[in-house]
Amino acid sequence: MITTVAGACLVVVAASLFVALYRVLRGPTLADRVAAADLLTTCAMAVVAIAQIVAATRAYIDIVMAMAVLGFFGTVVFAKYLLGGRPIG
Repeated sequence: MITTVAGACLVVVAASLFVALYRVLRGPTLADRVAAADLLTTCAMAVVAIAQIVAATRAYIDIVMAMAVLGFFGTVVFAKYLLGGRPIG
């Protein structure tokens, strides 16, 4: 049962990945591309979390947490850059 639900979730996440990738490549503005890149990070975290559930292990939670922190800081740096500030500093 859990494998079937996980497979369905992976299909939905894969569709989201393709839509976000299209927006990253064809986004009309830089802000759209940054938001889509953040969505790509979130979808990648979802894939790892689903793999963790299917494997019935807690080994991947550290990977998900690291991806969340890096994705958040990357989005903040891009937002600061878009507002006209220096990206770091």
